[in-house]
Amino acid sequence: MATPPQNKRATNGRCGAAEPHVLLVPYPAQGHMLPLLDLAALLAARGLTVTVAVTSGNAPLLDPLLAACPSVATVTLPFPTSPLLPAGCGENTRDLPPHLFRPFMVSLAVLRAPLLAWCHAQSQHDRRVTAVVSDFFTGWTQPLAAELAVPHVTFSPSPALHLAMSHALWRHLPTRRRVEDADEEEAVAFPEIPGAPTFPWRQLSWLFREYVAGDEVSEAIRQMFLWNLGSDCFVVNSFADLEAAYLDRPLPDLSSRRVLAVGPLSAAAAVGGTTAAGERGGKHAVAAASVAAWLDPFPDGSVVYVSFGSQHALSPPQAASVADALARSSAAFVWAAAARPGGAAVPEGFEAATASRGMVVRGWAPQVEILRHRAVGWFLTHCGWNSVLEAAAAGVAMLAWPMGADQFTVARILAEAGVAVPVAEGADAVPDAGRLAAAIAAAVGKEGEPVRERAAALGRKAAAAVAEGGSSRRDLDELVRMLKKVDV
Repeated sequence: MATPPQNKRATNGRCGAAEPHVLLVPYPAQGHMLPLLDLAALLAARGLTVTVAVTSGNAPLLDPLLAACPSVATVTLPFPTSPLLPAGCGENTRDLPPHLFRPFMVSLAVLRAPLLAWCHAQSQHDRRVTAVVSDFFTGWTQPLAAELAVPHVTFSPSPALHLAMSHALWRHLPTRRRVEDADEEEAVAFPEIPGAPTFPWRQLSWLFREYVAGDEVSEAIRQMFLWNLGSDCFVVNSFADLEAAYLDRPLPDLSSRRVLAVGPLSAAAAVGGTTAAGERGGKHAVAAASVAAWLDPFPDGSVVYVSFGSQHALSPPQAASVADALARSSAAFVWAAAARPGGAAVPEGFEAATASRGMVVRGWAPQVEILRHRAVGWFLTHCGWNSVLEAAAAGVAMLAWPMGADQFTVARILAEAGVAVPVAEGADAVPDAGRLAAAIAAAVGKEGEPVRERAAALGRKAAAAVAEGGSSRRDLDELVRMLKKVDV
């Protein structure tokens, strides 16, 4: 018999039958969970009763949120068994091989039944759920909200442009005309999106590119995105000045629904003192202080920060190319080079050869603190959206190496904003070390100054967006007003 859902801190005052009670359903991947938990903290700080649904293996990831916001409750669900997944495969994408990502996403839909049962139980105890906010990878919560007769909000941890593109792909199902040639360069157009962007097939969402008509997993994923289109509202972790072209007018397929840009959420949560993104004390505080002390002697904007996120592991040739480029560039750098399964270590001898101007960080890296240090002017990045927003908020320019997921869309947005320089492309690319070194050297020199100036200006706009009266603050206030409307 399955273990019933368990409440944690569910006694944060009686939530009367006519009081708003928001259920948040994150997707268990770091890049998805962190911004939604920051949103949970912001909603709780504005007086909403918030419960976050999580499986038992992911429950510890909520500890920073619960420490920052004692009023937030959790409901812990047993991880579902599924014929699509091997036993004991892990409850978070960081513990899974890539070939299990799609069946993992589909298997989570089994949580709908126990979560619905929990919602009905809350109604019997005068804690009725009055709205559901969920990640766009958990579209199965939309029919759950419909059964409860409450509003459903889809949260996108990706930019508004990617949100619009994703739903256009799943609704219209474009195909390659020359499949027999395996033409990965064939262009796919999005004529209804502002600017009518086109992308080569290889840069589209991997979830869509692996779609096979009639396949159980493929059709289930498509259904989740189609369910999202029935949401009452869409919320994106973005801000108006970064995506003005895509937020100034209704987006296709979403035109009948409001799209609210409330980001950068990490910056908004920090402004309110409610950040839920991770520990800021103990060994993490020591690590941040150590890196800051190392950076202090360097001139403003002279240091390059290098990180490729929590999900991607560089291959040995890629790691060797990055190391060679850093060595040749003569630029000061901090490289967050945490070892990951299947990934490569920093080449032997590299640290000793570059010790006077380079620092390699293994394990957890204090990325926000690094990016906000005055000495850091550039970020060599895979264009993960959370990392990009942290850099944008810090006013740091970027050296862009998009690898997959929404990162090609993100690279386009950065190019349009003029705050990034492209240096490589693709998860399997091995950039020429000489050309990469030249790009790094030019960035930290005179040639990179215009890009840095635009990045600094974008940082000021990001700060203004989350400040009182800013565009993201206004959209957050609108979301709160919507969630506080309760039908008695």
